[in-house]
Amino acid sequence: MDIKSLEELRQADERTLRFISLGFSTGGMLRPEDAAVYQQEVISHAELVPAVAEGTRNTFERLRSLHAYGVLSYEIFTAAEDLAHLVIEQALRDRFLEFHHGVVIFEDARGAMHEVTAATFDALYREIHQEGRLRRPHRWRLRVRRTGELIYFDGMLGSLFRWARGEGLLRGQRNRWLEPVLMKFRNLVAHGSGDHLVMPVDAARTISDAAEIINHLWGSATPGGRLYPAPVHRAIQAVAWSPGGSVMSGPASFPPDPRFSGWTYVVVRAVPRDDGLSRLDGLHETTTYPCDLLWGPGTWEDAAAWLDKEQPEDDEAEVLDRLFLFQRHQGRLHLPRSPDVAAGLAEDERQGTWYLVRADSPADAVGHARAVVAGQCSSDEGSCERCVAEAVGAGTWQEIMDLAASTGITITPRRPPDTRVPSMRSWPRYFEAPGAS
Repeated sequence: MDIKSLEELRQADERTLRFISLGFSTGGMLRPEDAAVYQQEVISHAELVPAVAEGTRNTFERLRSLHAYGVLSYEIFTAAEDLAHLVIEQALRDRFLEFHHGVVIFEDARGAMHEVTAATFDALYREIHQEGRLRRPHRWRLRVRRTGELIYFDGMLGSLFRWARGEGLLRGQRNRWLEPVLMKFRNLVAHGSGDHLVMPVDAARTISDAAEIINHLWGSATPGGRLYPAPVHRAIQAVAWSPGGSVMSGPASFPPDPRFSGWTYVVVRAVPRDDGLSRLDGLHETTTYPCDLLWGPGTWEDAAAWLDKEQPEDDEAEVLDRLFLFQRHQGRLHLPRSPDVAAGLAEDERQGTWYLVRADSPADAVGHARAVVAGQCSSDEGSCERCVAEAVGAGTWQEIMDLAASTGITITPRRPPDTRVPSMRSWPRYFEAPGAS
């Protein structure tokens, strides 16, 4: 080991100084004082909510403090990222014990109940692994409270993720695909992965993701989050297009410009700057975030009059685990509808087979539905192993509407105007789907 003096240990690492707010610099460098502030600021938003267990909180704060010292030693960023993967498992363990108030009930193969009291997760782990309790003939299983499902639970990270998702503490179809990746990284850290070195931006993102996961385990989403965003704000927007096909969108309160007097307008409730508004379809889910077509199409003058009379309000919408309804009829698979729009269909528009899909975006839902009708994925209830989507069920229109209502959402039938933006980015309203429908 190269023994350094205290003064040498205090010297900033030149590699860290090259990471500035605009990215990696091959030229200039930050001053050590500025780099110290910057590396703390990039993770300053990664705060845990007060409800998080004290043990997890203490480990996470040590992790954030460690990251700051990467200014002095670039290798510390790797240590900080490694610890971030481990603190996620600690959080799952702490949340599991807290959720069960220290008393966990298992059910064996004969249906007998076994109550395990444990003050720590290590004690619980030792108890359930005694005398082959998880193997035949005992086969202890844990019953998920939310769904009533019996699951294999051995206290390892995989079973902790399975339990948390079963109880609804973790959500999102893309996050479901991320969880095996997190387990892989945790195992690499815990069991040795050879020498590796990560950049400060990678460590900061992992720490930020860990904060989102931990907060969500304790019931708090993250405003503007990458993995577990809080409900997004939807404002009253105007979408307009020219006879030539140009499209623009913005706040519905902006004054008309004479240059756009001949354009066609619609009024929507949507997330500002959603680039999916350029493919808006009033009858189907095509925008990136949930969007409601409120009025149109028509002139700006008519839109302004409607706005002045109706005074529609902003709201918020969830973006994870959205429900999409697909209709397959006469050899066609139609674009997804929201439960409200599907509920507003006339009786003669409800024919065919319907699929209920849970996904985080219309594009993900469409990919799964097309794979189902192509025979590549199953329409049976459950998470898809090939897609970032989940099949909720298939059946008649009424069966699917009942199934959607059973998930706990409120369905308000709507019949929006049959219009869509005539853009080159617009999706076709249906795909060919030969076979029974």
